[in-house]
Amino acid sequence: MLKKPVWENLFKFPENTPLHSFEFYADSAFQRSFTFEPKGSRLRSCETGGAQLILQGPEGPNTFHCTLLDPSRFSEFFHHHKTTSFPNGFTRCMEPTGKSWDRTREIEQACRRLLLDLGNVSDFSARYEEVTKNFLFANTDTSLHEGNESLARFCVEFQAQKGEQTRRFKIQRGRTDVESFISDLEQTLMTREHLEKALQQPWPAPRGKLSVLWSASCVAKLLLHFIQQFEFLSRTQESFELLRGSFPQLSFQVIDNWKQQNRVDVEGRPRSETLLIDGGSPSVIFNEQVSGFSRRNSSRDFPITAPWEPALFGRERESNIFMQLGNGISIREMDVQAFQASTGLISLKITEAALVHQGVEGEFVEPVTWELPLLDLLSSFKLFSDSSTPHPLTWSQRGQKLFVEVTSSAALSPALEFPGTVPLAHYW
Repeated sequence: MLKKPVWENLFKFPENTPLHSFEFYADSAFQRSFTFEPKGSRLRSCETGGAQLILQGPEGPNTFHCTLLDPSRFSEFFHHHKTTSFPNGFTRCMEPTGKSWDRTREIEQACRRLLLDLGNVSDFSARYEEVTKNFLFANTDTSLHEGNESLARFCVEFQAQKGEQTRRFKIQRGRTDVESFISDLEQTLMTREHLEKALQQPWPAPRGKLSVLWSASCVAKLLLHFIQQFEFLSRTQESFELLRGSFPQLSFQVIDNWKQQNRVDVEGRPRSETLLIDGGSPSVIFNEQVSGFSRRNSSRDFPITAPWEPALFGRERESNIFMQLGNGISIREMDVQAFQASTGLISLKITEAALVHQGVEGEFVEPVTWELPLLDLLSSFKLFSDSSTPHPLTWSQRGQKLFVEVTSSAALSPALEFPGTVPLAHYW
């Protein structure tokens, strides 16, 4: 088990050990998943974990991997050099202590309530996943540190049809605060009015300069890709200076590790509130030198620089942002089809957008593909809603997929060249 006092004795090396340096990492993750279908549900649980030890000696580095989370036997193998690899055994850790897991009832209720709200839909399925991970880290220069991370993720998929229009829908929710997430399931995930509007024959999309309102989920996706570009250009001083020299004036700040908790990253460094972006300039170089942002998927992976819980805070906020929009387009959902971190060019597929007439959302328009520089798009945001929501996204890099909770609000771009098919006079 990953109990810190027990593992600390592991690093009391014999005096005759020709060891220059070492690095140790171990984790144990407990996962529960609940799959709901109208005619049956399944509950599963599993545990994964392991350890990695890198020993730097006279003949160079030697890396050990092990899924045997037993400190005494782990110590035996590398102190006495009985083998160059660890046995592929696994000692099961105990389930997280505390209140017994009783979320299935709340999840089933949320699913059945959604089915009732939506009416006649088909191929309905939902999956709730909850993961709690504990980890340990130590190296030659630091004592043993312990940390943890958690996530709760809920995904619903179904198909709906109206006349000749058939669409498949996917709704996702998630956050790192597991206990608070259950209350999110009590909120309405989708209304029948929204569903029926989405199934109507879409109108042609307008073309020209108009006001665009981006939903909070769209802003979250754009923000995460922006941080991806920020990390890519922070790898060298030259590329970072190029970014800083061409940085536009932004109407928001980006802060990570803003939740006031005593936490560390996977290299034992403190996760303290960090201002990443402040209006017109990057506030840090977002690479391995910035403390608190070292992450890894498992003990088999190596650390990478990645965000945890980035949040966007707009400088100017409005409670009724639709009224500030007036006439224009409201973009509800979109997919990022392609993104080049080196150039910042992003290709968007606007999958769900509606016309807005005098602050009132109206007819849905046809899907639109839009390619433009991401920094130009972000600099067009001038006003933000005064409410923010968390969104579950994935940071994919070097073969790792890390859960990231992005907190964002809706954002208004007063004048963007929208790539539709009909003139603006067609509607206004």
